[in-house]
Amino acid sequence: MNMVQLFQRNQFQLRGLLILILPCVFLWVGIGEPLKQLLIRSISDNSGQYVGVQNFVDYFSNSGLVGALLNSVFVSVVVMIASVGIAFLVAFGLVRSQLWGKLALQSLIQIPLFVPSIFPCLGLIYLLGGQGLITQYLVDFELYGPVGVILGGIIFTLPHAVLLLTTTLRGIDSRLYQAASSLGASSWQQFISITLSNSIYGIISACFVVFTLTMTDFGIAKVLAGQYPMLATEIYKQVIGQQNFSMGATISLVLIIPTCIAFFVDSWARKKQARLANNQIFQEIPPSASRDVLLTILCWVPCFMLLSVIGVVVWGSLISYWPYDFTFTWLNYDFDAFGYGWQPYWNSLILAGIVAAFGVIITFGVSYASQRLPSPKIVTDFVRFLALLPLSIPGTVLGLAYIFAFNQPDSWLNAWQGTFAFLAFNTIIHLFSVSFLTFNSTIGRLDTNYEHIGRSLSVPQWMTLCRVIVPLSKLTLLDIFFYLFVNTLTTVSAVVFLYGSNTVLASIVILNMDDSGNLAAASSMGSLLLFTALLVKFLHVFIIRVCR
Repeated sequence: MNMVQLFQRNQFQLRGLLILILPCVFLWVGIGEPLKQLLIRSISDNSGQYVGVQNFVDYFSNSGLVGALLNSVFVSVVVMIASVGIAFLVAFGLVRSQLWGKLALQSLIQIPLFVPSIFPCLGLIYLLGGQGLITQYLVDFELYGPVGVILGGIIFTLPHAVLLLTTTLRGIDSRLYQAASSLGASSWQQFISITLSNSIYGIISACFVVFTLTMTDFGIAKVLAGQYPMLATEIYKQVIGQQNFSMGATISLVLIIPTCIAFFVDSWARKKQARLANNQIFQEIPPSASRDVLLTILCWVPCFMLLSVIGVVVWGSLISYWPYDFTFTWLNYDFDAFGYGWQPYWNSLILAGIVAAFGVIITFGVSYASQRLPSPKIVTDFVRFLALLPLSIPGTVLGLAYIFAFNQPDSWLNAWQGTFAFLAFNTIIHLFSVSFLTFNSTIGRLDTNYEHIGRSLSVPQWMTLCRVIVPLSKLTLLDIFFYLFVNTLTTVSAVVFLYGSNTVLASIVILNMDDSGNLAAASSMGSLLLFTALLVKFLHVFIIRVCR
């Protein structure tokens, strides 16, 4: 290597290092500094004086708070077992059979992804609450408590588990089944020796995803837990109800522990499953009348139940007075009568647009810089660590950490409190990891010679990025744009501490309406979000087809 080439190489590395400083600063401000302040607050009292581990001693000395931890773990484990079990059955039917209405089932089972976690809770209240349609046929049934949280958790997490397990089962090489059939193995033997053994890591991953989602969700626990204490709601009670920020920070760190464990186990399981799925071949399954009829019934039953819970909320938004007057009315959509108006809905659209537009640019830029810019490995590893950190941080914890980090007189972000910019910053960080990993996968599949050829032709790398990399990544860019948009519409926990009087969001209003007993109005606002998210999804599918 001559001196000119050495100089150019060092120049590229220096340039890459300087550019990577920007993602480091952005991610540190967005996730590193808030978590640092959360840790500091957990070892301080409410006046800011250092108290060491006294807050943790107080926490574990409080039987009610310890009970909340045990309750959260218990509910999460039950939801994990039930949700993954049902999801595996549905995924098996979708992949390993010719059940009737496969495409419809695959689409309809995903509907809970397009609503806040509070939405199915409203449906459970309509069906199983004190004046529910089904409650009158049940004896000594109590929705509010562990039963309600478990039912809500299953509905909320089922689509996530189905998506994961469907991908897992599709990754099993069909030639294994052909070889087993030629050797005379029965269907049951093939299921045990091929299906289960090759999907075990995917099942483990789904289990820990469901566990984490249930453990950290705020909306379901807030609406259905009643007097049953859970960690996610205890943080809210300590901060909002008692103004005990130090104990809120302590509980937040306790909540992070099981989610971090689940995150690392899930990462390990995904890597193992990816190795099993290499070079797989998938072939269409031949029809079998008995198997297909049985799986059609078994797979559509949970889907119909899910649709009933979702559908009754839409119905409840269109009737006069539950459960006494079922005449049709649009008055529940007159949000001015409930003191909110339509502004929260427009606020949600504005925030979703900001997060989608800026989030896709930022996450794509960070992913590209960390993969394609020459720089020291320690720097790129640090960027990746910060980028993946939000994946293991519950939204409620992140929101509380933002209060500690930025709600201070000397903070440069203090003036942004309660603004769309502040909410967007928090939401982009909250959703950062999934977008980052998706872009990493896309960019990693693109040939690195694009940049090498560009440099050899004296083409600036930013021009190669704009003219080559971005067009080749357009489908992923569209996917992430709509992912960020829909998830921002339905988010609750990440912004529950951060909104201002002029930036109240529709998802927060649903929670407030339910608290005040306005179930019909909450259903109307939730239905509005549902139809908006579905419209956005249809637009997404249409644009993808046009771009292809």
